[in-house]
Amino acid sequence: MDSIWKMMRIVCWMLILGEHIKGGESIGLRQKVTVKIVNKLHSSKIGYPQLSVHCRDKLHDLDQVTLKYNEMFRFRFLPNVFGSFTLYFCRFTWPGGNSYRFDIYVQERDYDCNDYVCYWEITEDGPCGTIYEGSNSTACFRWGKALPAKNFTLSP
Repeated sequence: MDSIWKMMRIVCWMLILGEHIKGGESIGLRQKVTVKIVNKLHSSKIGYPQLSVHCRDKLHDLDQVTLKYNEMFRFRFLPNVFGSFTLYFCRFTWPGGNSYRFDIYVQERDYDCNDYVCYWEITEDGPCGTIYEGSNSTACFRWGKALPAKNFTLSP
């Protein structure tokens, strides 16, 4: 009888912990995150160029896709619960020698996104995304140093 009560207490604590971790959402069920990337490249100099996107994390290579203006690439995954945080990063390349890397999903930054949908528009200046739940505000990041076009390995 005593062991049953101990087991019930453990289960209750696990349920409470699950509620706390998920912020009151469904207990014990992880939500899939969707990352959407849209080509919004446009300027008087380059017109509407195609955008090459190559995303991956440390275990999954999502292969390269090419997007025309306003086209979308999306992928879904379950973020890590224990251990290391989930990180997806992408290389964005378009004509004119432009090639940049950006961390498109950082669990600490994007864990809740906007109802688990991280929406990113890729512009010449950098990626802009709605990454905060319930927010209509956009977070924009400027491109860092351009990557070399050759000998590129997509590693974190």
